[in-house]
Amino acid sequence: MVRKKKLSPSGAKDENGEYHNVHLNLHEDELTVAGMEIGDEVYVRVRDNKIIIQKASEEEEIEHEF
Repeated sequence: MVRKKKLSPSGAKDENGEYHNVHLNLHEDELTVAGMEIGDEVYVRVRDNKIIIQKASEEEEIEHEF
């Protein structure tokens, strides 16, 4: 499944009127495909022009190969 999304500004602006946080809305059908539910804890990995979201597991095993 692929859907184009927008990183929406979030939080307070700094003294220059700029945002430093964003949020991303995911629909529950997208979460279901990923094996996740609303309220799940996730790991967020940022690298090489990618943001990877992985469900946090009880064993704390993190996939490193993508």
